[in-house]
Formats: sequence, C-alpha cells, structure tokens
Amino acid sequence: MLRGIVVVLSLLVMAAASAAPRESSGVAPSGAWYSIAVPEGWQAGDALVLYQHGFNFELPDSAPGLGPLAKVMLDEGYAVAATGYSQRGWALFTAIRDNRELLGIFDAEFGAPGEIVPFGGSMGGLIALRLAEARGLPPVKGVYALCPAAAGARLWDAAIDLRLAYDVVCRDAGELPTGAEPLPWAFDLDMIPVDLDDVSDARKVLPALLPVIQCTGLGLPAGVRNGAMKRRLAQLMAFAGISDEDFFITNLAYATFVLGDLVRAPDKLAGRNPFTTAGVDYASNAAVESDIARIGADPEAAIALGLSSDFRGAIGTAKVLSIHTSRDQLVIPGNQDFLRARLDSAQLTSAIVTEDAPSHCGFTAAEGLAGWEALRAWKDGAAQPAVADLQQACGELVAGGDAEGPCRFDPEAEIEPFDAVVRPRPTASGIPVLPAPLPPPALKPPAHRRGGSAPGAASAY
Repeated sequence: MLRGIVVVLSLLVMAAASAAPRESSGVAPSGAWYSIAVPEGWQAGDALVLYQHGFNFELPDSAPGLGPLAKVMLDEGYAVAATGYSQRGWALFTAIRDNRELLGIFDAEFGAPGEIVPFGGSMGGLIALRLAEARGLPPVKGVYALCPAAAGARLWDAAIDLRLAYDVVCRDAGELPTGAEPLPWAFDLDMIPVDLDDVSDARKVLPALLPVIQCTGLGLPAGVRNGAMKRRLAQLMAFAGISDEDFFITNLAYATFVLGDLVRAPDKLAGRNPFTTAGVDYASNAAVESDIARIGADPEAAIALGLSSDFRGAIGTAKVLSIHTSRDQLVIPGNQDFLRARLDSAQLTSAIVTEDAPSHCGFTAAEGLAGWEALRAWKDGAAQPAVADLQQACGELVAGGDAEGPCRFDPEAEIEPFDAVVRPRPTASGIPVLPAPLPPPALKPPAHRRGGSAPGAASAY
C-alpha cells in the first residue's frame, strides 16, 4: 500500500522551496510558552500539525520544540505549532485548553487552519488523542500517537501500587518520608526537589530518595549491595513487572514525586485521593497482599482524574496510527489495549516495534517517518496501512538513504494485556469506560492543500 513512498519523497526533496518558514513564539495569556512555524505559501484553510510534547516535571522557560518531524512536515506544506502547557507534570487538566489558546494565537497571526493533525508521544500521544475528541476545534482527519499513555487515569494505579508496596517491602529498612494526613503516602509539595526537571535521570532522582538506596542498594555498585538489599529490590521489581533498573528508578520517581504533585497540587487534585487499593488482588506477593495499605478513592477526585485523562474514542471518522516499542516499561505496550477496545479496527492501525533492549519511545528515524507518511496518505484517502506496509515503507526509506534504521515493525507481535501488568481495580475490571463526550463536528475538506518535500527526521522520538 505504501510502495513508492521513497520515490515520492525524493521528488518532493527536489521541488522543496528554499525559503525559511515564518516563525512565532512567546507566552500565551495562560502562561504557557508556544512555538509556531509556517512554511512559505501556507494559506488559511491549509493543514496545521499540533505537536504535543511528553511529560516534563518543570514548566518551560522558553519556547517548546516542534517535534522530531518538524522539518519533514514543514517541507510537506504543513504548519506546525506546539504549546509548552500551562501546567507542569501530568498536564492533562489544562492541555486541551492550552491547545485552544494556541489555536487562537495561530488564527490571529496566520489565519484559521482547515484541518489539524494532532501528533505526540507518551503523555503527548494521549493529549493528541484527546484533541481528536475535543469539541469546537478544526476538523481532525488523522492522529499520530507514539507510545501513547492511552490508559489515562489507569496508569496511576501502577504508581499507587508501587508506592504502597514499597512501604511494605522496605519497612524498617529505608522508609520514605510521609506527607500530611489523611494521605501520608502522597509527598507534600515542599518535599519535591525544585530542580527535579527530569524524573528519568537516576543521578537526580536517587539523591532525593536516599531511603531507596538504603532499602534496595539502587545506585550502588552490585558488589556493595548486601543480600537483603538485593532481595528487596528483586521483590519490588517483580511486583511492578519491571526488569530494568533504570526503568524501575523512573517508575519510583513517578510513584513518589510525581504522584505527590498530582494529588497535592492546587491546579490538579488539590489534596483529594483518586486511588483505590481496597479489594485489589495482590496475591502474587503474599507480604504485600497481607500488609499493603487499603485505601478508597474520593469519588469526585477519581472522576476528575478520569475526565481529564481518559481517551474515550469519540473521534468521528478520524484515523489513528499508533506505534509502540515492545519493551517499554514506563508506558507499557498494553496501553494499546485502550485504543483497540475503543476504536473500530477500520480507523486504527496499531503497530509494535520489536526491540532487543527496553526503551521508552525508542523509535528509529525511519520508523517514525514511515508511520507519519503512512498516516498522511491514509487520512487523505489512501488505503489503510497494515503493519507489514509500515515495515516495507521503513525499509525503503533506509535503502534510499532517506532515514536511519533499523526497521522493526512486527506484524506478529503480541502484547501482554494491560490488566496483566497493572492490577485491575474492583470497580474497573478490564478497561474502564466513562461516558463518551459528544462527537466532534463533521469533517470539512480544507480549502487548499499544498505539497512539499524532504525527509530528514531527527532520530529521537
């Protein structure tokens, strides 16, 4: 279905305009930084890509980037814009509003787009999906979601489970500090380091979590860790379904610092508990099953988290192309379950990239570009791409020297179900369903569409 994509791209390279795009950046009234780039010849009614960045634990102090495919998209005639969000961390509470604000700025400076294409990875992949079901935006014909956090609020069940399991396993051996009652497991905001901008950086996380080193030996050379440390670390990693220590440290950062911010921050849940462990089956670990704190959610908090965070699939006829790395231990591949359950198979291509070592969104340049070009063709009328088509197109890009591989799309890949990794809650057996929002407005074709050129995606997604 995608045969000849490299030939088309090569022709576009030769036809590309040399003029630099018009650029705009600044701070929106909400306080969110934004960036805009518009290619030569773009007119009102043309298409706009809304790029959604992933999780960031500090608010930006400069304009955000436009994503790893910005040059390709601009050369193909798309304008590209991004908001840095007005909220740090889990920005789902304001992300739709922030994008509406960005669209207002874009309209005032360049004219209204005829179509928006939401694109993002990780948390940004979820926001891209949520934009497709938001009311009152320009039409969405396609969404490109890389390793999306599509489980929404259910992602945080893994965090609360790890946080409370730590208390059981590390009792009297490296206990974490407690926050204010009645939610002692949630760090107070003043317990979160002000310079913890990257929660995936063990060099920043572990010094701020010294009890974790005492309990598990994480951060210490293997030869220095005693037997008790090794046993406790193995127990916690097995409980969380994590095999990679770096991923485990990152997940601990989410279960402590980020969880505290989610629960305590006044612009998020403002001290309300959305989590339930009462009635959850932890029988895989007898000690945890026996001793874990059993807590019950504040219903209003649980609803607030779900309404802001959950993708419900009401996207009209929009097409979704989503790719996931097979061994992601932060946003696990089981997040694809939520897309596959809520979207008709005729409007979703969900693909797994099989990797040898765990990564989060560790796609090669060729894989990311192949997915984008497949979505672009599909949303504009081509046949739906299969996973095998993505692999073929990726190989052609590599063979033509247009992007670096390897290409690892696996049509036979199977993923472990989300609920096999993140224990279901008693009120949400399987995938929880919230009331669907109203469908988005009917699609209207853009008034004008322009061609363009040039692959050359960055290698990091």
